[in-house]
Amino acid sequence: MSHSFRSAINAKCKECTYDPLSRGTWREQVADCVNGGCPLHALRPVPREATISGKPCPAKVAVIRAKLAQSLAA
Repeated sequence: MSHSFRSAINAKCKECTYDPLSRGTWREQVADCVNGGCPLHALRPVPREATISGKPCPAKVAVIRAKLAQSLAA
């Protein structure tokens, strides 16, 4: 099985973070990851709407984080 660099990162982040029983898509949950010590953290996949020029935008990721937190409180 052949994996691209990006698909390998996506798979690892999804394996580490995604909980299908929690709110949000796997990309939203991965965007919400706060493990800054992970060597893949800066490369983690986030939804396109949370990027600027292909890189995660902290302000847009914060919107996703707030959305997920709000859905947990409901």
